[in-house]
Amino acid sequence: MDHRIKLLAAGLLLTGLNAEARIDAPDHIFYGNVTVFGDPAAPGQVVEARLLSTGEILARYELGVDIRLGAQYALRIPMDAVNPRGDGRARPGDPVNLLIGNVVAAETTVGDLGRAVRLDLDPQNLGTGPSLNVADITLFEGNAGTTPATFEFNLNTTSADPVVLFWQTEDDTATGGTACVAGIDYLVDQGTLSFPPGQQQGSVTILVCGDTVIEPTERFRLRFTGIQGGVLARPAATATIIDDDDVPDLRVADVTVTEPPSGQTTQAVFRPRLSKNSDFEARFDYTTEPLNAQPGIDYSPVSGTIMIAAGDLDAEIAVPVLHVPDSSAPKSFQLRFSNPFNLVLDIDRALGVILDPSFRPAVEHEQDLVNGEDVIGMAGPTALALSPDGTHAYVTSEALDALLLFNRNPGNGRLSPVEGYDSARTGFEQARFDGPIDVVVSPDGAHVYVAARNDSAIAVLGRNPATGRLGFVQNQVDGILGAPDANGPNVGLAGVRRLLLSADGLHLYAAGSDANSVAVFERDPSSGELRFLEAETNGQNDPQDPGPMVVAMSRPSGLALSPNGADLYVASRFGDAVQVFARDDDPTSPDFGRLSYVTVYENGLNGIVGLDGAFDIAVTGDGAHVYVTAEAENAIVLFDRGSNGLLGQRSVFRHQTPERPGLIGVQGLAVSPDGLEVFAAGFTDSSLSIFERIGADDDDGLAPGELRLRQTLFDDQGQMRNLAGATRVTPSADDQFVYVVANQDNAIVVLRRISLDVVFIDDFEAP
Repeated sequence: MDHRIKLLAAGLLLTGLNAEARIDAPDHIFYGNVTVFGDPAAPGQVVEARLLSTGEILARYELGVDIRLGAQYALRIPMDAVNPRGDGRARPGDPVNLLIGNVVAAETTVGDLGRAVRLDLDPQNLGTGPSLNVADITLFEGNAGTTPATFEFNLNTTSADPVVLFWQTEDDTATGGTACVAGIDYLVDQGTLSFPPGQQQGSVTILVCGDTVIEPTERFRLRFTGIQGGVLARPAATATIIDDDDVPDLRVADVTVTEPPSGQTTQAVFRPRLSKNSDFEARFDYTTEPLNAQPGIDYSPVSGTIMIAAGDLDAEIAVPVLHVPDSSAPKSFQLRFSNPFNLVLDIDRALGVILDPSFRPAVEHEQDLVNGEDVIGMAGPTALALSPDGTHAYVTSEALDALLLFNRNPGNGRLSPVEGYDSARTGFEQARFDGPIDVVVSPDGAHVYVAARNDSAIAVLGRNPATGRLGFVQNQVDGILGAPDANGPNVGLAGVRRLLLSADGLHLYAAGSDANSVAVFERDPSSGELRFLEAETNGQNDPQDPGPMVVAMSRPSGLALSPNGADLYVASRFGDAVQVFARDDDPTSPDFGRLSYVTVYENGLNGIVGLDGAFDIAVTGDGAHVYVTAEAENAIVLFDRGSNGLLGQRSVFRHQTPERPGLIGVQGLAVSPDGLEVFAAGFTDSSLSIFERIGADDDDGLAPGELRLRQTLFDDQGQMRNLAGATRVTPSADDQFVYVVANQDNAIVVLRRISLDVVFIDDFEAP
């Protein structure tokens, strides 16, 4: 080989060796935990090392990439020990910053070659003060006015010095303005939020403008323009405004479940369902609440939060139902809903009904008549009266100053509207119908009498027995002479609220609530006209009779006559008492029909209890017992009645869960014509309580006249949808049906009675 070639090759080889003479030095390594103001950094967060002098990136690591490191980081800093320094390399002693994202988390220097140094990262470690953090928020816009959008701020630790945040609002897709006018979504604002030493929480509220315009979801930001005495964990927070003009409704159907056999449980499964799906999660809280079902006995209580994911429509809530050994009436609990998010609660509760297969019901639902649906003009019904032949019913509408006529089907008890009467109707212009609160039909079916409370009057109407239609006859008005031969002007009709006809139809008695009186009228059977006889008034001694001064008859509200017509009993609501009057029942006497005060049974005196708010009163057909509802006591009081008409208190049947769940604010009272049952209307809890009246041949050891609960019906339970404000009860004369006046639901509820003699076997099939 040519020596020149050899020398050239050797030269090239030497040149190549000199070009590769720089040997990579061992890396310097930083590693450790990563937190952001005390909270673990999220996977995917980038950690970097940068030269302080130039900002050049020396190393970068994305958290979570190397599963061997877990949540820790490791930065391998390339080192350079010879000149000139290579790009992206460091030398021992170089100052560097370590960053989490774009936030400096540590300031340090590069150490020796090949050395690993643990350095836990957190911006807090730089000693810049506590970190201030805030979460994004989501809220409903509202349909009017303004809705507060409140950002809640938290310092991760207390500070010995004040911390002050400077902030201002900033549009995103939402538009800010200085007033809530068309096109403005929120009110712009700016300000400061101060944290005194030791305080860690604070808030900023921005007002969002409500409207009924359907809009997309919109957002604005709360931008942080500066902070003193601390550091910002984030530069801004976002408020998302959901347009609640188009959010889904939540509907939850009631659930009826049969009680399980002994040793088993079952579930009442409620199925909340949205009216449509949404782009956002919907959620609400729920909890069980007892009605007459007892938690831990009839069912296991549950509570929690239901979340319906974006795009989904429904969910399930299961309530365990337990076995109870004894036979019982249907029991109920409710599932209450609250704190809705991204949904509207049509109704904030759903009903759970537990049926005992061995229970014998007292009534079955037959019909509802609801104002505006089944009948027109029956707002605020207060009383119902049936004609003696059972072919017609009359209902007072206190709110509309009217009386309504219904045809009645004696076979099924159902009512159908015929027509209404008020002072605007031709022929009734003179009729006093202001505030009609009670109605009665004469025993001969020839006349109808209406108590008009606001008029302090009684309207007398003639009745066609075949059609039930009415015609105006006369008025009896307080303070006015009602008939030429009357015993002076009418007295005692102020605020009249209750009427009672004697069994022979010859006298009418009226309780004047505002007058604290009972007015007595003689009735002409042929014309139906009334003639005033007298009035018995609280605090007065009638000189025309031998009785003493009337006591405690304040706001009389209930009237009842003994079967023999010899005694009149009055329930006085504000007097908390029952008054006894002797009635002259001798048709040949000049005082026939007049009253003479005998005595009073007043709550809290002489051992009398339970009469607080005495409201209604009834005497049994055998004359042996008197029952009184006490509205303020939530109770029924039982009196034994002597042959002389005097009473002796025996029992008080109070609301008591679970044995006696109704009777809250009890008002109306009725004894069935057969004397077997007593009905009581709970106005406040919208209930009807049905009691078996113990007879002489009862073998359970209870005395005759005592009451044993058969069944309690509540509004919005089972088939009872229109029982709110139950105030009066009227049994039919044939003992087949019961009519309940539901004042608040503007409804009449028709129930079919089930005889106590009926014996049921499996699934209520007759043998």
